[in-house]
Amino acid sequence: MRLLTGISLSCFLCLTAWGEPGRNRGPSSLNHLKLVDVTGTVHEPVKSAKTIAAVFVYVDTTCPIANFYQPTLRRLAQAFEPRGIRFFQLHPDPDGTKEDLTTHAREFEVISPVILDNKQHYARLHNAKVTPEAHVYLRDGTCVYRGRIDDTYTTYGKRRPSPTTHDLRDALSAIISGSKVTDPVTKAIGCQILIEK
Repeated sequence: MRLLTGISLSCFLCLTAWGEPGRNRGPSSLNHLKLVDVTGTVHEPVKSAKTIAAVFVYVDTTCPIANFYQPTLRRLAQAFEPRGIRFFQLHPDPDGTKEDLTTHAREFEVISPVILDNKQHYARLHNAKVTPEAHVYLRDGTCVYRGRIDDTYTTYGKRRPSPTTHDLRDALSAIISGSKVTDPVTKAIGCQILIEK
């Protein structure tokens, strides 16, 4: 994939049509969103009345930081999917193939639907900057969190033995409890997504 390694401060604007963190723009929602994964399965995040939020995590097969977080993402999906939070992994890779993503998902035991965003449609809409980067939306389209999964990485190539904050997990726990997300935007560190013009 066309990525640059380095640090990126997550932009404070979420998907233009879906609103900024903590701000609801009304008519925009997840109600009409349909995602087709690499197996051809169509996913409608809020088709089930039990769905309260959707998590879109931008990843890449060749990004070491994104791959490092795959076990954490699997554990989060296992913990929160039964509680109404849907997980999706998006690959904003113009050169990606379904075969490569399928192999990668198998090797890293990915349990969430894997979406090939080879036209970078969703990456543009979400203004995604790096992999890995998480974006969390309520079913009405309110963006309540965007940024890192946790703070294991202090910069590209440097990481703590264990995280001191669990930002994505805490955001999802707040949603489940009906509380406001304390830190709706955090700095994501990883491989820069190069958006093709």
